[in-house]
Amino acid sequence: MSEPNIQETPIYTVLCVDDEVNILQAMKRILRKQTFNLLTAQSGAQALELMAEHDVHLIISDMKMPSMSGAEFLQQSIKIAPDCYRILLTGYADMSSTIDAVNKGHIDCYVQKPWDNNKLICTINDGLATVKLKHENARLQALVNKQNTLLKDLNHNLDEKVKLRSKQVALAMEKLKRNTLANQRVLYNFISINPNLDGGFAQSVSHLSAKLAEQLSLSDEQQAHISFAALLCEIGLLGLDTALYSKPFCELNFNQQHIFLQQSKYAEQILGPATHLRPELDIIICQFEFPDGSGPNQLSLEQIPIGAQILAVARDFWRHKLGRIGKSALSNHEAIGELKKYRGLRYTPKIIDILVQHPEIISIEFIESAIDVNDLREGMRLKKDILTQQHILVLPKGHVFSAASILQLIQYEKQKSERFEIFVEQPENEKLSAGA
Repeated sequence: MSEPNIQETPIYTVLCVDDEVNILQAMKRILRKQTFNLLTAQSGAQALELMAEHDVHLIISDMKMPSMSGAEFLQQSIKIAPDCYRILLTGYADMSSTIDAVNKGHIDCYVQKPWDNNKLICTINDGLATVKLKHENARLQALVNKQNTLLKDLNHNLDEKVKLRSKQVALAMEKLKRNTLANQRVLYNFISINPNLDGGFAQSVSHLSAKLAEQLSLSDEQQAHISFAALLCEIGLLGLDTALYSKPFCELNFNQQHIFLQQSKYAEQILGPATHLRPELDIIICQFEFPDGSGPNQLSLEQIPIGAQILAVARDFWRHKLGRIGKSALSNHEAIGELKKYRGLRYTPKIIDILVQHPEIISIEFIESAIDVNDLREGMRLKKDILTQQHILVLPKGHVFSAASILQLIQYEKQKSERFEIFVEQPENEKLSAGA
């Protein structure tokens, strides 16, 4: 028997097998009003031939037949229709052989002769209901298998889409990172190339700010914002008269000092359009607010971003170190001592305490500012390798500049439209003069 159609309800076929014609005719009369097809055969051999030609769903077979008994026929029918429902007709005297046939022949039930017509019809309908249930199970199983296959394909396609999307996101993030670094470099260059400002100061403040943020166990994202904000902390000075920041703060009069502290407004004008830099801008514009509320905008400690509190300490430490606040440069210990005088007033106590308890986080020496190629002179010695943006070596550390190598570097910058970071030592003759 072929596999049941899983899309349409099959028309069931019942096969009656008996060597007595009158029994078969009686079966036809009894079952004539039923909805299934009825086939009849007078021997097991004839029945097997019919089964080879038709899908048979239920068999009713007499036990005693010449040549091939009902039990033998039902056993052989398994090879053709393994899922067929099998009913054996048997007399009382055949019970022992009937039981043996049930055990060996996969017979579902037996009916004793003479049978009750209504009970026989009920038995047949119950058998067909069992067959129908098997077909429904097969249909549902096939549907589940189909859906599982479809789901597997969908999951595979989804995995591929997720992988593709993840790759796209990674590429986008890498591009954004490159663009961000490029933007940072452009903004930093505004400071480093200004002759009245100092990129080395900005880097020193950024380094110390990052160390303080790390000691406070701030998140990586917060540390990044604070470090970059510190790098740009003096960008607002670009909007002020150079006279206001070309001499120590203590030498400014009251009105000049007030204007100096308003540099945050110019920083907001410069960085305001770059909405993605809002966290950095919030730090920069609040860097001169004091914990005691006496700053330019009189913000309370809770209103001042933690990044601005950190920046204020790192910035003024280096301002004291370089003589930008007082009339002379101070040592690390002296600079920290000056900050401690305003603990809780101008500077947040917990940040001052970190600097006092962990002085090792301060850079050993001031981070030098790179010089421009046009400021190179013969005899200057490179302190660091000169690399392109692709990290290709242009000149090695220790190179002593000659007129030819300086000219070569100037031409290279013009051709490649690339500005190098150049860190140099003083010419040997200047060192000798200084020593004398």
